[in-house]
Amino acid sequence: MIHQDTKREPKSPEETRERILLAARDSIAHKGKRGATTREIADVANVNEATLFRHFGSKEALLIATAQRFCGIVELKSVVESLSGDLDADLLIVARTMLERMESVRDMMRWSLVEEDDGFALTTWRPQEAIHQVILAFMKRFVDSGELHGDPGKLALVFMGFIFAHVLARKKFPEERIYQDPELALRVYINVFLNGVRSRT
Repeated sequence: MIHQDTKREPKSPEETRERILLAARDSIAHKGKRGATTREIADVANVNEATLFRHFGSKEALLIATAQRFCGIVELKSVVESLSGDLDADLLIVARTMLERMESVRDMMRWSLVEEDDGFALTTWRPQEAIHQVILAFMKRFVDSGELHGDPGKLALVFMGFIFAHVLARKKFPEERIYQDPELALRVYINVFLNGVRSRT
């Protein structure tokens, strides 16, 4: 364990906050929300535990801030706001954005499933809800224009589900081409999403 007097405090509050968030992300990825302690997170960030609490107030607040920082909601909103309005092209761009982010936090996703019944998951800000709202608004635009039909919220959940399942299943089916070629996978999912799989003959 590092002694408090040997810790190097970062030069700015922003650097301190980012180092703590990175340490929290690493600790949660390896030990889950329950197993990651504030003392360990502070040690990994090379700051005093008091500094951690000065920035975040509580472990729960730190966990929420970590989820917000790494879920990709800011990037996703930015991407959705810049889309062209071409349904097929826009779906592919959104799917790529979601896949890249989910792949980068796959370890945290795995832990979130293990701990899905804890009080934290039920009572605090959840990244999947924030992402769902962005995708729901995206789907609603196309429902309103008549290009899609159905409940935008349900459409958003189905579309998100394709990407989520792909990320979690990838290592379970390593020989399958669809899991080796992300671009192929996304085009298959979009085709199924838009056209279904029932024969129309």
